[in-house]
Amino acid sequence: MTMGQSTSVVGAGGSLSSVRFRLDNLGPQPGSRKKGKRKGRGESAGQGGSCGFGMRGQKSRSGPGVRRGFEGGQMPLYRRIPKLRGIAGGMHAGLPKFVPVNLKDIAEAGFQEGDEVSLESLKEKGLINPSGRERRLPLKILGDGELTVKLNVKARAFSAAAKEKLEAAGCSLTHLPGRKKWVKPSVAKNLARAEEYFAKKKAAAAADQVSA
Repeated sequence: MTMGQSTSVVGAGGSLSSVRFRLDNLGPQPGSRKKGKRKGRGESAGQGGSCGFGMRGQKSRSGPGVRRGFEGGQMPLYRRIPKLRGIAGGMHAGLPKFVPVNLKDIAEAGFQEGDEVSLESLKEKGLINPSGRERRLPLKILGDGELTVKLNVKARAFSAAAKEKLEAAGCSLTHLPGRKKWVKPSVAKNLARAEEYFAKKKAAAAADQVSA
């Protein structure tokens, strides 16, 4: 609307009057703005002697009060209600741990007999294009589809169906090791001792069976 444009305005008596909008007659509609309550100005302000805050307690004092969700020390509502599991609840349990590839996708990628199937070769074929967090995830082969070509498959994990189908097709499977979890040197030393102890125990048991 341009300045100086005339419009119809409902007057106080309900009659229409044609006026021009000017800087001196611009203002909010009657009743659209309300004055804020003047707290703490005595009983004459209209809220009584305590201004609606009560006589005592933390909420009647000056200052920030209590934070949202605080229930006086008892278990708050946001901790009492059950939580959603997985990624819907913000947990890491629902995040993917592998880059999944099915056998039908490998068959359609055009690998020749004897080729190597790995995370790098699948990227070169354009079969997968991980981004963000997925760039650090290992490869997992799933069993949807069939494969008739003998390939050298290298992955961190294989599903039971995929392993069975790949072995039936004569493919060679290579399980890639994962990153070792860091442990304290003292714990690593104890684990090595335990492995050595159980290895000796197994060897002794095998020797006893042979002698018997």
